[in-house]
Amino acid sequence: MNRRTLFQSVFTWISVQGSRVWAQTVSFPGKHESTLKELAATVLPESVGRAGTDAVALQFVRWVQEYRAGAEMQTGYGSTRVRHKPLSPAPRYIEQLAQLSSGALAQSGIAARRLKIAEALQSANIQDLPPVPDGAHIAADLMTFYFQSSQANDLAYLAAIGKDQCRTLKNSGAVPAGLKKEKANAAL
Repeated sequence: MNRRTLFQSVFTWISVQGSRVWAQTVSFPGKHESTLKELAATVLPESVGRAGTDAVALQFVRWVQEYRAGAEMQTGYGSTRVRHKPLSPAPRYIEQLAQLSSGALAQSGIAARRLKIAEALQSANIQDLPPVPDGAHIAADLMTFYFQSSQANDLAYLAAIGKDQCRTLKNSGAVPAGLKKEKANAAL
């Protein structure tokens, strides 16, 4: 191991450890839990219902709280480069929730709120939803978090598909059971 590699390793370890301590001290969503729930009710499909959007918001809170900066990410098939998670997006999310609470979410009517959130996404230069939440904007990340979930997939097809959940080989060829509308909303 040469000296440059040693110093890079040490500085990376120090910055990752420092970011972990800092990231864990940020309380997400803090005083903005109701704002996050209102954002979820605004940007997620109305068919999910208010109880469902509130549940998604709380699942998103848990995901952000359990986010670990510096954690090793999957390399992907055929790639040998090891990648690590960037700093936690929680501080940025809190700032954006504060802006949304006095801006877009202060609008009366869901159509006006959606229009203002679309403008906020355009000003953040977000054209498409990312494949995974990337910290660019909380509205886009919340939508990505939901639309990439197993629950959203099941609801879209009204079937208990269980995307990204392990199934045994014994039942791998079975057609997924259908979901009734009431059961679909309860799945969230």
